[in-house]
Amino acid sequence: MTVLYKDVTVKIYRDTNGHPFPVVVRKNIFPVCLYLNAYLNGNHSSPLSRGKKVKNTQASSLNTRLNYAYELKNLYCYFANKSIDLIARVANGEFLSRVEVEDFVRACKLYADDGESQRKSSVTSITDKRIRDAIYETANSQSQVSAHTFRLRLIRLRSYIEYLYVHHHYDQAGTEENVKIDHKFRAFQLYINKFISGARKHNTITKDAFESVIPTDKFFEMIEIIKESSPKNPFKSSKLRNQIIMQILIDTGVRVGAVLKLKISDLVDDWDNPRFYLTRSPNDATDPRRIPAANKTKALSVSVSPDLMRLIKLYISTERESHPDAHEHDFVFISEKGITSGQPITYKSIHKLVDKFGSTIGIKLHPHKLRHKWNEVFTDKAEAAGYEAAQIEDMRKYSMGWVEGSKMAQTYNEFKLAVKVQELSAKNQSQSLPHLGGDHE
Repeated sequence: MTVLYKDVTVKIYRDTNGHPFPVVVRKNIFPVCLYLNAYLNGNHSSPLSRGKKVKNTQASSLNTRLNYAYELKNLYCYFANKSIDLIARVANGEFLSRVEVEDFVRACKLYADDGESQRKSSVTSITDKRIRDAIYETANSQSQVSAHTFRLRLIRLRSYIEYLYVHHHYDQAGTEENVKIDHKFRAFQLYINKFISGARKHNTITKDAFESVIPTDKFFEMIEIIKESSPKNPFKSSKLRNQIIMQILIDTGVRVGAVLKLKISDLVDDWDNPRFYLTRSPNDATDPRRIPAANKTKALSVSVSPDLMRLIKLYISTERESHPDAHEHDFVFISEKGITSGQPITYKSIHKLVDKFGSTIGIKLHPHKLRHKWNEVFTDKAEAAGYEAAQIEDMRKYSMGWVEGSKMAQTYNEFKLAVKVQELSAKNQSQSLPHLGGDHE
């Protein structure tokens, strides 16, 4: 049976309490597999996880489950097209052979729809020069996923097989047959773990630690063009809303989810200390979006400048007020045209507007780069104010909403650390190296 990737989709439904959950479906109607979707929306803390503290017994967040859903969609289509029934295999005490695991590993390195798109591509007549150019380009352009995505796909297969094993065989009496099944299961785990561990070594992208996430000249250019009044602003409409969203991302370093979750009731219009509350309210029944806004960090109060708060209040009383559907909810930022006019703005909309501003200044830009840039600027300002390193990190953890023990500061500070190491290294070299010019200089 051939399963087309386009026939298998991920849809979001809501339960009787209004809580959203994803389902992998076929032909937009039928769940592709009850086991697969039960795993998708269940608690992923496996009893096979040894030495790990189980944090809770709840299902993962919607965004996490959506990521799982697309990984499971690829997994389902791949094995269905190979005529491999994973449920029957595991139920019968059989798992994947070495060859089958290796074939899946190779497939995981490619985008899921590569084969189909290549089969549909048209054939054109080209000159000898274009043939040479095409050979050169395609020799180095296999559309492979990142090492991170590759590794997650393998982990999803391992985790799903573990789920099926637990359902069919875990904690059963130790008969001779069950011992054999357990041995086969452990062999499968060991073999696929080899590829998962090796995936970290296969990333070919090298990041230059000396390179700022957004070059300084481009950063200042961006600050100018996001203004509603800028002649270089690439938008024809929604300029005030887009400026405010960009300024919040730039000035506070919060994630997109925090901007999407922001409600009028979260604003504190205190002229001495204007701020907004960054809340954590999973499964918000008042959020009508297909993918509800989510805040990954802990709840905190986020300070903004008086000028930015003034713009937010201006937007609410003018642009937002003019859309009748906006009166049905409390979310600050709304869609301003089309059939969704007045409804809360979506993740896709914010990513598109950030991308468009980036294209205007000639760089690839996404919201998380603004979070990285905020950390660079924060470090500069904190050091200039005379704060010590430990104080800076405590303030950073609070501002970012990180939990105790988080190592994210190290990730965001690679650029600053590289610069400091270079400065110290250059100073040491200048003091230790002999004068190369001799006595003639």
